[in-house]
Amino acid sequence: MNDGFQVTKNTIFAETMKQKLIITAYWILMILLTALMLCSLDYTFTESCLLASLLLPGGIIIKFMLPKILLEPTKTRIRNLVLLAMTAVIIEILLIFIGHGIIYSIKYPYYYHGQDFSPIVSNMIVNPIFLTLLLILFSGGDYLLDGYLTKHLKQPPKTITFTSDRKPVTLIQADIMYVESNDTEVWIHAADGQKYRNKTPISQWENMLGIEFVRIHRSFLVSRAHILRADADTLTLTNQQTLPISKKYQK
Repeated sequence: MNDGFQVTKNTIFAETMKQKLIITAYWILMILLTALMLCSLDYTFTESCLLASLLLPGGIIIKFMLPKILLEPTKTRIRNLVLLAMTAVIIEILLIFIGHGIIYSIKYPYYYHGQDFSPIVSNMIVNPIFLTLLLILFSGGDYLLDGYLTKHLKQPPKTITFTSDRKPVTLIQADIMYVESNDTEVWIHAADGQKYRNKTPISQWENMLGIEFVRIHRSFLVSRAHILRADADTLTLTNQQTLPISKKYQK
């Protein structure tokens, strides 16, 4: 049995590494393609690679914020998508100006004093629309590729470790049905009927468990995978248990 478990564990690890390598290769490819495009703006290939790599921070910000924003209500989602794009573009413009300064200070060490930004101001690389399209291409492609790989490759089960009655407990996250807040403590309800007491506030559990769980009440945080149906003010779990939905969290 132990040997079989080890083989399964190694297989999952290999699939995880494969996914990470494919995602990394995608970002490297996008940087190289962007660098080739920037070569037309009188930058050398090395300089273009430097500027293209500066798109990584903005792309990574969008990569990690996008899944959470897409789960929000429509009006909030549109507003936050616009704010996210504006924030990423502003960060990128600042980084590109810094990169431009480094490039020109190396090219013209005796003449460049950090004041001549006219070559880059006239380039499309600092055009907000152009940068937004590049960031969408970077992050949107990553989002779609990651979703495809997650669907088609074996994934290790997510686990979460916490302390219950002074003992460490590790659960597969998918086995947690809901978290219930009860004054100064919370109860973690597992799919097998077990309950675990913990002192961590439910707000912190909400952050730890992420977008796979939804808050339906100040006292309840529920796994989306274990929701059978939702009515106006109640929610039914896959074990037929009913929980209340407060007005604050109905949307």
